[in-house]
Amino acid sequence: MKTDPRHDWIADVRATLAAEPLVEPPNWVRERARGIFSARLGHRPAPAASRDLLARVRAALIFDSRRPGLAPSGVRSAGVLEGPWQLLYRGGDVDVDLLVRPNQDGRTLNVRGQAMSAGSESVGVGVVEAKRSDLPRRLHGPATPSARSEVEASGEFALSNLTRGRYDVLLRFGAHEIELNGVEF
Repeated sequence: MKTDPRHDWIADVRATLAAEPLVEPPNWVRERARGIFSARLGHRPAPAASRDLLARVRAALIFDSRRPGLAPSGVRSAGVLEGPWQLLYRGGDVDVDLLVRPNQDGRTLNVRGQAMSAGSESVGVGVVEAKRSDLPRRLHGPATPSARSEVEASGEFALSNLTRGRYDVLLRFGAHEIELNGVEF
């Protein structure tokens, strides 16, 4: 007796869902899906949603001192690779400079950073949060930050004792949000 191929497909889907934990998709994926779904139904997104989308900027990595060829000849060594390193991100008119210093335990590190506006004004006070992006997330409820710090009026902040890994970092000041996605610490 032949089985219906649809039953095999459903069994495969169930087996896959049972074997791997479900993870929460990033916010930008959900917002894009809502936008596509609303556009197909002829709905327009709510004005507040579009304002939130415009206020958030995803920053791009423009410098990583760990990459080969960026330091003058003879400066780089194996010790530098494990020692402090610098990352520079640009998001809109804001640069975010990060200095990463591994702790002696080899598992954790400290990050000192500064957000600087390309204009003459400072970025102002705010908050910075770092959330692990390489670990599964809960399906319901917000993900709790691994680290959180105040952003000073000078744009400076510090994140202490982060476990090594990949993080999504979000800086909020005023009406602006800067995302640093997949930062490898």
